[in-house]
Amino acid sequence: MSATSPLVFRPSLAHRALAALLCAGSWVVGIRGLILLVDNLPRLLANLRQAAAAGEPTLPLWLGIGIAVALCLVGGLLLLFSSLGLVLIEGTHILVDEIGITVDHAGLPRALAVRLGAGHLPWKQVLGLEKGKIFFLLRGGLPPGEPSTTLSCHYAKSTLKFLMVDELERLILIILERSVNLTFS
Repeated sequence: MSATSPLVFRPSLAHRALAALLCAGSWVVGIRGLILLVDNLPRLLANLRQAAAAGEPTLPLWLGIGIAVALCLVGGLLLLFSSLGLVLIEGTHILVDEIGITVDHAGLPRALAVRLGAGHLPWKQVLGLEKGKIFFLLRGGLPPGEPSTTLSCHYAKSTLKFLMVDELERLILIILERSVNLTFS
């Protein structure tokens, strides 16, 4: 492998298609739920007014309306997360060369991409590899005995994250082979 031609890892077509189907399905179900709520809200409010006029308890009706609205809000958050997951899976590129490893989340603003784990680590700065709750994590740090410089301190704070890639086993083997200071906790 030469520094002029890095290896590029990204999610496979099947991963990307599955993420797109999950996102599209979430949007269809979310929009359908919102339409049902908007269609039935006048009827629920009319039932609430009738129950209040008849002197019947209105707490179950208010509870039903509140739960329906809360479920629509939770559905909206899930739609946001499924869209973010699609953008992360569709735009993730991992470049591996002789210098180090770079994770790029294309399609996101740079500040958000860095917050979600985009960046670069030289091989000697890679100190940890682990599977988190959602992401695979590459932790950067200062190798033992290396003097502290501004650039090395920047890498020491870096954590690269990615969701999934095709040929994940090959990528992990390359990381294990090239990271001389890698430790496992």
